[in-house]
Amino acid sequence: MTRTRYEPECDDGTLFLVAGDDRVEIGAVDDVVDAVGNETFSIEYDEKQRTQPWLETDEGVLDVDVRETVTTLAHTPETVADLREYGMETDAYGLPTRTVEFANVVVDILSRQGSESEQ
Repeated sequence: MTRTRYEPECDDGTLFLVAGDDRVEIGAVDDVVDAVGNETFSIEYDEKQRTQPWLETDEGVLDVDVRETVTTLAHTPETVADLREYGMETDAYGLPTRTVEFANVVVDILSRQGSESEQ
């Protein structure tokens, strides 16, 4: 059984998650990057993890391009259903609430990689 994934699409700088005819607005890609905090997100790997052949880093730190990640990473229907609960009104940070919550999801996904996930 194939599980539906919501693929990111950009339209004039606005990010949407799309599956079939369902299209959920996330917000401006620039706002997502701002909510994450930087254009890059650093993932630290411990000594054991550094031995993996796919990991190409000598210092044990992999810098992930946030803009590229948010525009290419697919999401589950459950994640999108959770995000849909948040509106596009401005929150305390001056960004749409759904945009900030999406950024939190991305940070959570990235934070689970690397040595922190071992703790």
